[in-house]
Amino acid sequence: MDAAASELLSRARLSVVDGRFELHLDGWPLLLVDIEEGTVGVNDLRAATMFAADATLPSTHGHLCMRAGVVGDELYLLVGEAAAVFLVPDAHRATHVEVKVVESATGRLLLDRIVRYRQMPVGAVAVSPAIRRIEG
Repeated sequence: MDAAASELLSRARLSVVDGRFELHLDGWPLLLVDIEEGTVGVNDLRAATMFAADATLPSTHGHLCMRAGVVGDELYLLVGEAAAVFLVPDAHRATHVEVKVVESATGRLLLDRIVRYRQMPVGAVAVSPAIRRIEG
């Protein structure tokens, strides 16, 4: 595994809370996989409620094995044989990530969304692209 992939994987934490799988990225809640409900919820700080965007999973028969890993700049989460979730941090906005949920059996895209999953780190300054063009 290369250094960039290792760094991305170190930023993620997967835990089980009340029978649901939660994935945090950089300490911020990003995904909630509910096996009983059969959903993958995605947290977007721009939404009115947490995990407002979601994808319905094909039947998991109440059980599954979760696996996580990294390929290049992409973090993936395999939700049993039901679906794969791909997370790609935005290279230009440190607060955003692209989330794709793909049904494993058919390759059908269940969710494709860019979300704001975190606030800017304390002390970080966001530079407008317009200012970058003037400076560059």
